[in-house]
Amino acid sequence: MAGGTGALGQLIIDALLLRGARVRAVVRPSTDPARVAGLARRGVDVRPADLADAAALTAACAGVGCVVSALAGLHEVIVAGQTALLAAAVAAGVPRFIPSDFCSDYTQQPAGLNRNFDLRREFRARLDAAPIAATSILNGAFAEILTYGTPLLDFEQQQVGYWEDADLKIDFTSMADTAAFTAAAALDAAAPRWLRIASFQPSPRELAMVASAAGRGTFEVVRLGSRLDLEQAIAQARAANPAGEHELYANWQQMQYLLSMFSVQSQPLDNARYPGLTWASAYTTLAPAAGTEPASLAAGPYADEALVQRLPGLTNHYATVNGIRLHYVEGGSGPALVCLPGWPQTWYSFHPVAPALARHYRVILVDIRGMGSSDKPAGGYDKKTMAQDIYALVQHLGLAKVTMLGHDIGGMVASSFAFNYPAATEKLVILDGAHPSEGLRYLSLLPAPGAFEGPKMDAQHPYVWWMAFNQVKELPEKLLAGRFQYLLDHLFAYVMLDDSKMSAFDRAVYAAHYNHPASIRAANAWYQALAQDVADARTYAPLAMPVLGIGSRVSYEYLKMSLPAVAPQARVVGLLDSGHYLFEEQPAEVLAAVLGFLQGEAPPQG
Repeated sequence: MAGGTGALGQLIIDALLLRGARVRAVVRPSTDPARVAGLARRGVDVRPADLADAAALTAACAGVGCVVSALAGLHEVIVAGQTALLAAAVAAGVPRFIPSDFCSDYTQQPAGLNRNFDLRREFRARLDAAPIAATSILNGAFAEILTYGTPLLDFEQQQVGYWEDADLKIDFTSMADTAAFTAAAALDAAAPRWLRIASFQPSPRELAMVASAAGRGTFEVVRLGSRLDLEQAIAQARAANPAGEHELYANWQQMQYLLSMFSVQSQPLDNARYPGLTWASAYTTLAPAAGTEPASLAAGPYADEALVQRLPGLTNHYATVNGIRLHYVEGGSGPALVCLPGWPQTWYSFHPVAPALARHYRVILVDIRGMGSSDKPAGGYDKKTMAQDIYALVQHLGLAKVTMLGHDIGGMVASSFAFNYPAATEKLVILDGAHPSEGLRYLSLLPAPGAFEGPKMDAQHPYVWWMAFNQVKELPEKLLAGRFQYLLDHLFAYVMLDDSKMSAFDRAVYAAHYNHPASIRAANAWYQALAQDVADARTYAPLAMPVLGIGSRVSYEYLKMSLPAVAPQARVVGLLDSGHYLFEEQPAEVLAAVLGFLQGEAPPQG
């Protein structure tokens, strides 16, 4: 290992040691003794040798299986120094060499556009002419630069700047991921000449969303010009700073890196070559502290305080009940109507209907346990415990009796409230979300033939894939953290008849809340508790209070069959011109059905 005392080199050494490799590090005699001692303490065989000392370098290379270079510098290091290291490796009979490329794919970019890449090209010609197998690892930009406040992600201006194309995918790989992959490649005798990797590949538009969700504020996406504009700016900056020719990261060299980032993309990636590696996300790179809720949800356009401003008359509140803190929004006056949202949304899902409901009722929109700005404890996600949360909130508010209205998972919790606290339940309204029952055990793991012939969920044979996916522990958080908008877009397109009714702003609100691993874990826990919910359902007596079930095109038939079994007097209405997210698709029809039921009029039968 050459360059083993630098940031990347140390990470590569750590990754090699984790794989059980024996590591030898070549260090300059002038290297800080503390760094040398640190390598030795980790079991590294440290060999002092100057890059100009051919004999010492050759002796250091004797008996090794691969030379890895993480050297950083200009011509005297990248070309001259690595050439000396290469000669020593060849002289010692080393079979393989990994050069210090670790950059964007310069093979896709013409020479002359990036000084540091041109140095790598010059050494590449020498490496390819040598009698040794070589592997170059091209990792795009190091992900850590996203935290430095560059024009790409400018924290002072709160903008994401781009050149040419706001939808171009940019390669980023964290240093840790680069090191782990490099260690695997160093031990892979069959590794090819080129390996291309990326921890994540966001576009500037996506980067703005992720940065906001990660607590960095709200970002405007701003076009800074074309690639040609950037090339011209680089030429001017370079001419104005001749001293930069002797600086590794001159101002114009940093601009050249930006040009490379907006010029090339690695496809396909070789990430899967070595099983067991995990990859950072844009979210985890930008999140200010692991395990904490993103600060952006306390400020910015997706914060609760900002959202309630869009709904005049509603206000934010918190209450600590049943051992957790619940967030809720309320407004209006009259009989209490407690509204519980579903997955993957928050209290804000009621915004199309809440103002109209608040003209007649004291509307209380609750982020249930694990949702939005409410607490996300390790347990308690069975619907009976979640109903206890709501009952404790009702008591906290001094309400003797309330009407419960719930959608999706919120409908399950609202049903559990009615089963467990019938004396406190005036009426019950559920939309596409009855209490879990034995029928869930008969859901097919495989889709029915033809289920995916069209882009929408088959109402006759609905395939609810998320019921199984959300049962898996830990993996969804790794897959979806910082990327939840992909699930949202797919889900809304699949279960809504007209997913354009779910606005870009609404999607951004929900992505901001669900992008965090803790939010994904908590939401999935609602599904992981379904077996307990089914067991609890066996102990409940039928509901005697007035119950209304509202089913969308994808749920009406199921609701029509299942609800009367637990609520013999229930009315079931079908809104068959709506998909699952009824408030967004058909708010007027929802209001007509709900208000008609609550005010004593018989809603139209579906």
